[in-house]
Amino acid sequence: MALPRSIQVARLLSGLGSAVTLICAETDAIKLDNTIYPDADRDIERLVRVKFTAPPLSKQISRILYRLSRKRWNELYRNPDQYRSWVPPVLETVTGLLEIERPRFDCVVTFGQPFTCHMIGLELKRTLSLPWVAYFSDPWIENQFNEYDEHSRELNLRSESLVLQHADMVLMNSSETIDLVFSKYPDELKDKARVLPHAFDEELFNKRASPASDRVLIRHIGEFYGPRTPYPVLRALLHARKMDSTRFEDVTFEFIGPCDVGPELDEILSDPMLPDVRFDGRISYLESLAAMGQSDGLLLIDAPSEQSVFLPSKLIDYIGSGKPICGITPPGTANNLIREIGGLTADPMDIESIERVLSDFVDQVRQRKLSADELPWGSPDVRSRFAREAVQSQFSKYLVECVKSSGR
Repeated sequence: MALPRSIQVARLLSGLGSAVTLICAETDAIKLDNTIYPDADRDIERLVRVKFTAPPLSKQISRILYRLSRKRWNELYRNPDQYRSWVPPVLETVTGLLEIERPRFDCVVTFGQPFTCHMIGLELKRTLSLPWVAYFSDPWIENQFNEYDEHSRELNLRSESLVLQHADMVLMNSSETIDLVFSKYPDELKDKARVLPHAFDEELFNKRASPASDRVLIRHIGEFYGPRTPYPVLRALLHARKMDSTRFEDVTFEFIGPCDVGPELDEILSDPMLPDVRFDGRISYLESLAAMGQSDGLLLIDAPSEQSVFLPSKLIDYIGSGKPICGITPPGTANNLIREIGGLTADPMDIESIERVLSDFVDQVRQRKLSADELPWGSPDVRSRFAREAVQSQFSKYLVECVKSSGR
């Protein structure tokens, strides 16, 4: 799949050194990107694709049901998500594997999102009595992008509670996420939680050279949706140029990826005082890595929040690219990491700070470009923590710990 979570799963499991049976979805609902780990099938012992098919007329039925009964709509589409119908065929597939080949499984690992995967893990835990590791790429209940109403929150809180209680080990990508998620549960439940960050793959970055142009190229790569928008940066750039028309005159800001943020964008882009700003559409994952490596600097933009525990996998790929990073991100996990590796940050709700930080960032990037420094940017110690081999090794140790602690 062309999704951050599928990329990270492939990165963890390919070449892990264990006999892995991977069950994943086969669906027309999500675009495939076959450039991502084309050898994954060879590196994983058994890859089983289980068809996910949305019910016929599901969009029309969803709209009608949403208007007629929000409670019933929540039970079908937000309990925990629209992939709930994938549970029975996966359970049937696992049962078939056990009956035909009798493979020896030491543990079950589920990766969410989608959180339907953890509901599958819950059922497998009950039927197989195997050690179960549940990996969370994002918070469940506390995820602001889920926009739960009171009823859907109640449904998902019940499911999250069951998963956290019955999983033998819970992996999350930051200590801040663990603290947030487990704050509403008894202290002893938190003992099963471990930190496993995202990883970058050094071999996928073919080129780090700066663009040949004399202009400074700053790129943001990724999708804008919901509360995550480019507006804070665009407003800061516009204000800076109105105060000083020479600001950013040698800089191109390029935003690559889908941008569903409404008509206000056209109004800002039409202002003649805006610096050179360009928007391009979606590109493949490997093309996005090449775009990172061929930039002078990289921009991360997060949604406004008082505190954010999100650790975007894109940020880890930014680190892997070896290019300077500036984060327009709230206080929290991503902000702390960017500062730790040597980057600059500003709160997305503070336009003055964004303007100041972007100016400082461009100065630093310009100086690095002039020096023709091709060594990877950032603290080597921080970079090494997120290299694929390091994260994969930690994951393997967690699996061994979970199996041993279960007495198997």
